[in-house]
Amino acid sequence: MLIPIVTFIVGLLGAALVAYGAWLLAPAAGYIVAGVLCLAWSWLAARAASRQQTTVPTEEGDR
Repeated sequence: MLIPIVTFIVGLLGAALVAYGAWLLAPAAGYIVAGVLCLAWSWLAARAASRQQTTVPTEEGDR
C-alpha cells in the first residue's frame, strides 16, 4: 500500500522539478513543459482506465 503512494509522490516531484528547471531557462518553457507533462499524465490515466473496464455481454453470442 505504501509503494504506490511513494511512487506517485516521487513522480509528481520529478515532474515539478523538470518544469521548474525549464522555468529557470525561460518562463514560457516552464509552462510548455508543465502542459506537456499534464497531457501525458492525462493520456496515461485514460489509457489505464480503459484497460480496467470490463465489457458486459448483452447477448448469449457475445461471451
